Amino acid sequence: MCNVDLSQKWGDYTRVFSLMKAFSDRGHKVTIFVIRPEKKKQSISNFQENSLNVYEIHPPPFTPFSGKRGIGKYVNYLLCQFSIKKLASNIMKKNKIDYVYSYMPGIGTSYHAMKIKSKLKIKHVLDFADFHVYVRPKRLAMDSFRNADKIVVITDYLKQFLLDKGITAEKIHLIPNGVDLDMFDPSKYGDEIHELRKLFQSKNLIIFSGALQDLNMIINSANNVIAEFPDTKYIILGDHRDPNRSKDNWEKRVMEKGLSKFFVFLGKKPHEEIPKFLLCADICIDSFPDEPYYAAAHPVKLLEYGACGKPVVATRVSETEKLVKHNEHGFLATPSNPDEFSESLKTLLKSKDLQEQMGKEFSKHIHENFDWNNLAKKLEKSLN
Repeated sequence: MCNVDLSQKWGDYTRVFSLMKAFSDRGHKVTIFVIRPEKKKQSISNFQENSLNVYEIHPPPFTPFSGKRGIGKYVNYLLCQFSIKKLASNIMKKNKIDYVYSYMPGIGTSYHAMKIKSKLKIKHVLDFADFHVYVRPKRLAMDSFRNADKIVVITDYLKQFLLDKGITAEKIHLIPNGVDLDMFDPSKYGDEIHELRKLFQSKNLIIFSGALQDLNMIINSANNVIAEFPDTKYIILGDHRDPNRSKDNWEKRVMEKGLSKFFVFLGKKPHEEIPKFLLCADICIDSFPDEPYYAAAHPVKLLEYGACGKPVVATRVSETEKLVKHNEHGFLATPSNPDEFSESLKTLLKSKDLQEQMGKEFSKHIHENFDWNNLAKKLEKSLN
């Protein structure tokens, strides 16, 4: 049970559909309810997504709210309850349901899962994969933590948060994000990578992929890099639904600094196209600021960088530091220190051998620890 936007195939989508697909491949029957607040003519639709059986549930047509924002969004989530209960009961009649699995606490997810747990007398598993700062009402998060029979977390940071809130360690299970190693296998891509690189007309390519949360470090450090390596381009893949963090907004920032000819903003790309862009890179980058929301994250982009065998320059925040080993897989810079970030990039740009060495080490680390198939085995074990 989740409320992911199926048109935004980034972190949330990747975790839900990749982990559940790998779990399904192990012989388990999985049905996904995607609960959306937007008003839609057809309130319930059934289809296949990533080879999984999906029901997308919208509020009934009589709702007066569009569901795009404000209180109407939450009312519409609540109005989905009748359809959710009816569908769950029908599935229960045909197939025994062992668990209701909700992705993140919230009115569109765990609230309904708790209702299903109560009605069908089954266990509730909560996937706590992000810091819940946007959950409203706030007490719903704590109610969800207490109600869940098991809680899956993606990072030690989130596990410690739960422990500090009095949640017992026995019901907390650490299952990080993973990566599709087949999709990001460099051996599957050949001449098209060389042809794609030529299109950017630059010797050195530095690539960022993902939601454009905060590019300040990247932009503020670029002058120092370009001064020494002028034949360099920054390729930015992705966008953000917040207008203040949108592709257009960051392009404007780059233009104001006189850096437009060194940056290429490609916007959102289908997930299956991301590997060929990452494989063009000499270096891949991330730039989370040092804030709790980001410190709790386990960025899928970093796993994809590693699967492609690319060295990384990122900021030294809690969980990134555990994922990327400084001086081994790349370099970690102090958040809000653009000079340190640029020096790390320049160190790698000076040596193709160092790029290759660090990329290989990072790839080995990702293959050994973050295959979705192995993470599905962990989930299976935690449920048993």
